Amino acid sequence: MASYESAIPYIQKAEGGLSRATTDTASKSPSPFEHNGKTGWHTNRGITWDTFKGLSNKAGYAVNKDNFIFMPDNIWLKIYRVGFWDAARGDLYTSQPIANAVVDWAWASGTGQRGSKGALIRYLAKKGFQARTFDDIAASFNSLVLRDGEQKVFNDLIDERKRFFRSLGQPANEKGWLARMETLRQQGMSLFGQGVKATYETVKKHPYITVAVVAGMGIALFVLLKTLKQSK
Repeated sequence: MASYESAIPYIQKAEGGLSRATTDTASKSPSPFEHNGKTGWHTNRGITWDTFKGLSNKAGYAVNKDNFIFMPDNIWLKIYRVGFWDAARGDLYTSQPIANAVVDWAWASGTGQRGSKGALIRYLAKKGFQARTFDDIAASFNSLVLRDGEQKVFNDLIDERKRFFRSLGQPANEKGWLARMETLRQQGMSLFGQGVKATYETVKKHPYITVAVVAGMGIALFVLLKTLKQSK
């Protein structure tokens, strides 16, 4: 299955440092902290002040100036892992590049119905899949990969996100967003087969996992058949 570590270098490279740019919608909700004689700092390493505050309890860190303005690597990683990779159910994907693309969408647009979640649900509906949760979304993409192939599904997803960006009507940001998608496409193309490979390596290293899964499926089937027989 996909690994959360794979997307980290790409996201960190794509994001800048501390920002107080007024062209960003996050500027409407800046942090209260002064830094270098200036205020209005709203984003650091791709994480907005609102996101930083909102995930503090779940990810386990204090909301203070040092942790936001001088954000340590371990706190950035907690936010990425808990707030985006885990929230988007990245571990459930059989395709590493597709998992990375979905999580990157969640990272940039949020995990709510108005952000990545809603957009992905609508996209999958056009492909014939009904999804309501991120678990459903992951299962649908895994099925799509089996039906259409990993490379086609991945490239179609990148193209869909480019259409999403164009629909926002923000020409000042559009060029950078589209360039980011092509970088993500190139990164993804180097990862085809990685999710399946990781699953294979895990099974090879820990064969008892396979035995346990198969045994569990057998027990579940036995119980189901017994229940059906008794109900007749």
